[in-house]
Amino acid sequence: MQPDQMNISGNDAHSEYELNHAMLMSVLTERENSIMADAGERTFTISIERVLYDHTTRTMVRFDGQSGIEAMLGELVSLYPGCVEEWHDGHLMGLSTAASKHLVGCPMIVELGPGGQVICKVGPSQSVVEMLDALQGFDRAVHVASRNLGCDYALLSEGYNSFVDTPLDVPLVPRTKWTLMSAYLSQTGRYARDAMRCACAMHLSLDFSSERDGLAIYRLGTALTPLLMFLTDNVRSFRGSGARRCPNMTRAIIWEEVDPKRCGIVPGTFDSAFSFDRYVEWLEGLSPILATTEDDEVSSTGKRTLRQVMEAGPFSTSQTLHAFDIALPFVRLGESIEFLQIDALRPRMAASICAFVKGLFCDARSVDAVWSMLSFVKESDVQDALFELRLRGWNAPVYGQRVTDLVAKLVGISRAGLQDPTERRLLDEMTELWDFSMVPRDAFIHQEVKANRGW
Repeated sequence: MQPDQMNISGNDAHSEYELNHAMLMSVLTERENSIMADAGERTFTISIERVLYDHTTRTMVRFDGQSGIEAMLGELVSLYPGCVEEWHDGHLMGLSTAASKHLVGCPMIVELGPGGQVICKVGPSQSVVEMLDALQGFDRAVHVASRNLGCDYALLSEGYNSFVDTPLDVPLVPRTKWTLMSAYLSQTGRYARDAMRCACAMHLSLDFSSERDGLAIYRLGTALTPLLMFLTDNVRSFRGSGARRCPNMTRAIIWEEVDPKRCGIVPGTFDSAFSFDRYVEWLEGLSPILATTEDDEVSSTGKRTLRQVMEAGPFSTSQTLHAFDIALPFVRLGESIEFLQIDALRPRMAASICAFVKGLFCDARSVDAVWSMLSFVKESDVQDALFELRLRGWNAPVYGQRVTDLVAKLVGISRAGLQDPTERRLLDEMTELWDFSMVPRDAFIHQEVKANRGW
């Protein structure tokens, strides 16, 4: 029987809600990583969504077919002995080395996004170098797997699928979860299909030791998000636009018109009274879109809010964790703190951004230094920063100072916070671009200009 078919009295509904609310709160307050003594023990996770590219045909690789993504995943399984295969709706859709007794280095999870984006998640780990090794090893494994299929594949690290003129050119991966989400989000914003089928992000997660520690990272991460969007802008083409006609910070534009209720800045983030409980209350006002069971059965929840679903019956562990995934704000709370609005980058650039964020948050002194610059920031200031960066780029005023000055100060804090000299060198991968007032997308513009002029 589905939850909406149950006849539950008001008292019973309230009791069910209270129990489920307590389960949601426990994810934030009673986590295993709460034993972390200080910021110096913080662990990080990198997750990158990328398009699988066929060098021979110069096209994106689709899910099905003799040499499709599913076949490639089958070849990858043989390259990671002891990995756990992830099957959904009768199809192989990922693998995990996290529980493998053969694991060397940091754990890795491979899964698929709704548009066939190949997602590689490495960590948790305290070492950026270790995560970079895992990412680069995965890229080599993809190449070997494609060779075993008689093909020549690579993963394209761009913030938007540059092979398509419309998101409708990209078929959804045949998974009930994505079908239900697409049907719902297609009614909430004009760029929902672009976000699901074509956008490719890097998610950066870090753990936290307490509510005070978590809220400090959460607020600072929200304030820094417009800057991270700008500094990692890596879109070559939007709906066939070409690099020069592609707007600045394309993914920021897309996510503004996906579903305003669940995206952007959580109301009240910068209020002194904001808390984990208020975040969960906001979460409970959203529609979860779908419900999942421990057996991976998926069903639609329609337009009901999460609170209404919580009143209908007890949550499983998977439903509890899924509740946090329904939110898509600048920074998401859950088992870890997740920065969602970074463009997909090549592994070394991704590691560089991870090193940048690690340097800002791995040391209590670094957090205090960043906070001293941004403690006055409110929601309207973050919106203003986003607008100015999209409009003026490197000439934008951000939080009362020139963006170049703010970036230079943050880089200095980050470099001072990194103890590993190799991580400091990784930081240079991106900062050398920023020193010349460039972001990753500028390389695409330069290439396009050269090609058009015959250089």
